[in-house]
Amino acid sequence: MKKAINSYLHKHGFGQFTPKAVLFDMDGVLINSMPNHAIAWQQSMAAFGITMTADDAYATEGARGIDTIRMMVRQQQGREIDEDEAQRMYDLKTHLFGDLPVAPVMNNVKGLLRKIKRDGLRIIVVTGSGQRPLINRLTKEFPQYIKEEDIITAYDVKRGKPNPDPYLMGLQRAGNLQPWEAIVVENAPLGVRAGAAANIFTVAVNSGPLPNKVLADAGADIVFDKMRDLYLAWDSLFSLSHHHLTRDEIWQVNYEQIVNYINTFKRRPSKHRIEDHRMLNWIKYNKKVMANGDMPPEKTHLFCQLLETLEKYQKLNQYAYVHNTRGEQELF
Repeated sequence: MKKAINSYLHKHGFGQFTPKAVLFDMDGVLINSMPNHAIAWQQSMAAFGITMTADDAYATEGARGIDTIRMMVRQQQGREIDEDEAQRMYDLKTHLFGDLPVAPVMNNVKGLLRKIKRDGLRIIVVTGSGQRPLINRLTKEFPQYIKEEDIITAYDVKRGKPNPDPYLMGLQRAGNLQPWEAIVVENAPLGVRAGAAANIFTVAVNSGPLPNKVLADAGADIVFDKMRDLYLAWDSLFSLSHHHLTRDEIWQVNYEQIVNYINTFKRRPSKHRIEDHRMLNWIKYNKKVMANGDMPPEKTHLFCQLLETLEKYQKLNQYAYVHNTRGEQELF
């Protein structure tokens, strides 16, 4: 992972990699919806005399639906259609998709979102989809992490993936960030190409039938076989991303991480959760530093405020989480 980060910095000539936001694709990343999309694409396009396979659906995933339709019509029927006609064809695809069983949330994605929120990063969704029911579902499935204003859809950009425009808009939406201040999480070649074209560190999670090499060749800085692998690797990725910071800057990052954790979950880090141990160890170490009189006054002031806040949550049940049906931990 360190090698991937160093390669990214060298390739773009950036002096630092300090992510403040994670820009997620939706289909096949947050929601395991690609099997349903493949069925809806094949059935809807057949109604217009267009042959579209499941592999075609995966290969074009991430692009705006109307762009995919215009490309397929051009290739198979040798004619150009305008966006209005493509939209009417896409409406049928949307209708057929809506009749299929509800696609499940990707395994381990809620745990990953929780870690990202804990670490104080903004979460933005950048999708090539324009299907309103699926987009509305994001705010219902992930209310703690994703708000309506955090979602960029196919209708927010004129040039969809693989162009960089959607992810450049994602940087703006996250607070006018620079490319080295974000991470893209994608699952398809066109989305990977879009993230790479925006010069953002791009993580590919292979949730489809394509070989890892296809995603790497599209420009992914690192490829994971499944979402669980990224979930388990997140702490290392976050720590390594800040290895170019000064000691004072790293101290501030850790301090803000714990403050964000408390503000998000309304509790203190728990000794009963392995992913919280890094924060607890940092608190323990800094208590010793302060007790020895080695902590500068400005840090002492902030750290004392943090200790007072932690004290307020001293009696809160540290077992206040349950396991959902997918084995992920969820806070009450």
